[in-house]
Amino acid sequence: MSYTASALSFMLDNLDKPVVLTGSQLPIGKLRTDGKENLLTAVEIAAAKKNGLSLVPEVCIYFDTKLMRGNRTSKIDSQQFRAFDSKNYPPLAKAGIEITYFEDYINNKSNHGILRACSNMCADVVILKIFPGITESIVNSILNIENLKGVVLESFGSGNVPNFEWFTTSVRKATKKGIIIVNVSQCAGGKVQMGMYETSLDLKNADVVSGNDMTTESAITKLMYLLGQGLTNEEMKKYLSQNLKGEITI
Repeated sequence: MSYTASALSFMLDNLDKPVVLTGSQLPIGKLRTDGKENLLTAVEIAAAKKNGLSLVPEVCIYFDTKLMRGNRTSKIDSQQFRAFDSKNYPPLAKAGIEITYFEDYINNKSNHGILRACSNMCADVVILKIFPGITESIVNSILNIENLKGVVLESFGSGNVPNFEWFTTSVRKATKKGIIIVNVSQCAGGKVQMGMYETSLDLKNADVVSGNDMTTESAITKLMYLLGQGLTNEEMKKYLSQNLKGEITI
């Protein structure tokens, strides 16, 4: 659901109505299902208006009393009703007896035209998760996938990777071939700060783009979206670092 919400946030331009995704941890036919409350509240939020305009004109996920920006949300639990969370951005609304909307956090940009749905998404991307003991052959096999155009690099902490010469060489070769690499953190919260430690400085020098505080789901779908727009590499890097749909903190 986080991948879907993130993708829709980039695909829908000039959105002036809510797109609220929801679901349940227990099937809706079960006695203790969370699906009924989630569905009813999501519908109420989608219909909510102020001065004739939608209160939440963006792509969201509603789950377990919280409305979250879609491209800021990750699934954090498969067993608890609080299945999704947004670590780096506050909730847009909270449902109790009444629904409280936090309007300062809602994206209310003025509409600059009619709704446009962009379906040009490039699937020639991959997620490379760094782990202790990762080998040169594994990294090279991924970075040399045929027709590969983009990589989301899931690094340690604030953007760190093993300080191996072969790793830096492999990454530099990939970026020189025109492959766009975006660095995001494996941590649920926080952000990438490339160059803060020596173990991330080589990535910065190898032309890797900082993903700042984007989620992995947001980074991969943003990459797919931008790659589908026929941009140059320099334009790609520029837009990856910019806040397009509320997905990144600048």
